[in-house]
Amino acid sequence: MGLADRIRIARRYQRAIRIDSDLGDPAALDGFICPRSSAEVLETMARHVTETGQGAFTWTGPYGSGKSSLVIALSAALKGGTNSSGNAESILGRETAKIICEALPLRTKGWRILPVVGRRDRPAQVIGDAITASKYIPGDPAVPWTDKHVLDKLDEIAAGNPRSHGGLLVFIDEMGKFLEAAANDGSDIYLFQELAERASRSHGRLIVVGILHQAFDEYAHRLSREMRDEWSKIQGRFVDLVVNTHGDEQIDLLGRAIESDRRPKKSGPLARNVAQQLRRRTPPYFPDMLEDCWPLHPIVACLLGPISRRRFGQNQRSIFGFLNSAEPHGFQDFIRTADDDEIFGPERLWDYLRINLEPSILASPDGHRWALAIDALERCEAFGGEYLHLRLLKVIAVVDMFKDRSGLSANRDLLELSLPKQDTAEIGDALYDLQRQSFVIYRKFANAYSIF
Repeated sequence: MGLADRIRIARRYQRAIRIDSDLGDPAALDGFICPRSSAEVLETMARHVTETGQGAFTWTGPYGSGKSSLVIALSAALKGGTNSSGNAESILGRETAKIICEALPLRTKGWRILPVVGRRDRPAQVIGDAITASKYIPGDPAVPWTDKHVLDKLDEIAAGNPRSHGGLLVFIDEMGKFLEAAANDGSDIYLFQELAERASRSHGRLIVVGILHQAFDEYAHRLSREMRDEWSKIQGRFVDLVVNTHGDEQIDLLGRAIESDRRPKKSGPLARNVAQQLRRRTPPYFPDMLEDCWPLHPIVACLLGPISRRRFGQNQRSIFGFLNSAEPHGFQDFIRTADDDEIFGPERLWDYLRINLEPSILASPDGHRWALAIDALERCEAFGGEYLHLRLLKVIAVVDMFKDRSGLSANRDLLELSLPKQDTAEIGDALYDLQRQSFVIYRKFANAYSIF
């Protein structure tokens, strides 16, 4: 039996979330676990609402950092109905659900949710179209929508039925599309300032969350100084919260995404030994998390998160794109051809990056180090380097390049763990050859090898 018959990727990790079409779909939350970093974002938002009356927020994070999934989860937790508190706890966890429900009381029917997906158009028109689609206001509002008309209708929806409904929660996904359009054509974004001010004066009945991929002022860098100052005033009306999963959380997500018939009761020696190599504190169950990522080598599981955070990556979306795509040397390509006893090692990860992402890497801040590694590999091949020499060079290059975020360094022990089926004496001889021929250098202060 090959690996393809034993492994599949969990459904919720096979596609991106779209907040307008996936809102209310139970399948969108299948297998959802609220990471601690996301829970902290929700708890911070709740405290702002309770303690300062703040009603306008932005969630900022790279592509694929879980912002849209968090929108779906929070919306489901606030929908109200029977056993609403138990529903919120099951989605967000007991402590987070308690904090959220105290700040945003559900009443009997929960909160009204208005999902808005940005596009290159007038913000008032896009938000107005979302109001029309929601059917929260009877009848067909006049078209085109004006800023005042939109604001008045949002106030009306938020204030309606205070005994049964908690209020109105507006999510503006792809808010950056509005900002990009305004920066390009010089149009006004004053609507967002008005929206933020009304939310903060609503006594907790109107909450607005804008979702961005980069900081607000990054969209304004081409504007005049006067316009940048105006945008800064608008940005100041929103409390910005960063949505981004930590390294351990990404490994946990990897393990949940890869489903197989292999579920050992405890982690194996390879996972435990790699966990011991990390130059940072890890929880006691960390080796089990690495084991759950099989057939990814534990070193690869530790590297995928840091790689996705580089400029050429897209956070979790690139991680799950790697798991799902049919790109050469990718995960799906590997499990189609691999035998039962094979694992996806760091040398395979190097091959995947080189074939599929090399142009992007060369154009990034990592480009110089990447070019040095390519040069070393090509020289080694030209000098008649053996297969083991090339494998070791690839492992050293990929581990050393992302060592700062992964916590791993290319020391002798880790290199032996990277090739578990290889004789350790042969690895030692090959490392000696690579040093002697000036392909790698051993740095005593770091107790690790790097490309020369």
